[in-house]
Amino acid sequence: MKVTNFLKFLIIMVFVLQSNSYAEDGHEHDHAAHSDEPFYGHVGIRLHADHISDANEGDEEVNEVYTHSHIELGSKISKGFNIDTNLKVEGEPGGHAHGGVRRTHDGESRFFEDHPLIVESLTLTYKNENFSAYIGKFNPKVGLDYHSFPGLYSYSMIEEYKIAERIGGGIKYSADLEDFGTHQLNVSSFFADTTFLSDSFIDQRGHTSKEDGGLANTEGFDSYAISVGGKDFYSLNNNIAERIFYRLGYAHQEAAIGNEEDEVRYSISLGYKENFSDRISKTLIFEYMDIEHYSGEEAHDRSYFSTSLGLNLHPWSFATTYTFVDNDAPEEPDENHDGKLLQISIGYSLSEKLKLDFGFKRTDEEAEVTERFGLGLKYVFEL
Repeated sequence: MKVTNFLKFLIIMVFVLQSNSYAEDGHEHDHAAHSDEPFYGHVGIRLHADHISDANEGDEEVNEVYTHSHIELGSKISKGFNIDTNLKVEGEPGGHAHGGVRRTHDGESRFFEDHPLIVESLTLTYKNENFSAYIGKFNPKVGLDYHSFPGLYSYSMIEEYKIAERIGGGIKYSADLEDFGTHQLNVSSFFADTTFLSDSFIDQRGHTSKEDGGLANTEGFDSYAISVGGKDFYSLNNNIAERIFYRLGYAHQEAAIGNEEDEVRYSISLGYKENFSDRISKTLIFEYMDIEHYSGEEAHDRSYFSTSLGLNLHPWSFATTYTFVDNDAPEEPDENHDGKLLQISIGYSLSEKLKLDFGFKRTDEEAEVTERFGLGLKYVFEL
């Protein structure tokens, strides 16, 4: 039986409140710093309240309340071995299908509808100095993580094209080249999740099987991803070099049932972050993602070019992201429309871990334009 909206709201609030219960003991460290601790984690809570002010269909001009939240948990189980998981409540606006659940409009305002609770990753990792290996369920690394892009809505388009929820294994190797920066190579081989973890809780999306088809759904290690990223450069003559970070990525996803071709993608990501003081900073990011045979379609190529700017003057912040989507599908006129996304947001930090944003988002996808205004409440901390 489908859980009522009210009950889903209570479950989501328990998710949030349970996260808040750890806040007093939170730490401001990354996960690598926690790897020798018996328990560690990261919590990110996003609550959105949006009003769609303009849409092609009048019945889509509604109000929406949803969350897009996650809890990353980890534990050391023996020397060098850790187990990590990422749990997500994957609420999205109507009209999107991210997370395996199609969000449809029915002319009514939406209150925490279509919110699957997903085990997005669950891995066993072995780490020894600069080398680590992992197996389990994970998101193969190609471009930058969507958390890197500042702004209320900027994550939505970046997350739309990521590769997610794959079963397999990989290795990471880190190298410190001193003045030439620190770099990490990440190589993985995988296939689409067809285990019991492919289903979800709260709102069930159904179990995925090999017969369902889709890219990399082969139950064989014939899909792979390779990426390298770096930061912490040093130069006596150029301060700009010290603030640059980058990632280069490549992925091949094998065709399966229902696909015409293998999908191949590569990405180039470049970022710049300058801290003028502990309360004043700016971030600039460029990312290009090129996908050949998008979704396994023979005559469909797609590329994304995103640029994002974030300015922080504590407690105020400003962010804008623009993404251009180039569609090349000459045999499918309905899919041959280029897309555009613009988001602008202004934020105010209520505390060190709690932030309120007001934003505007305009999307032009598949020849349909949608504009929305919204408030966002974001709560992030380390365990």
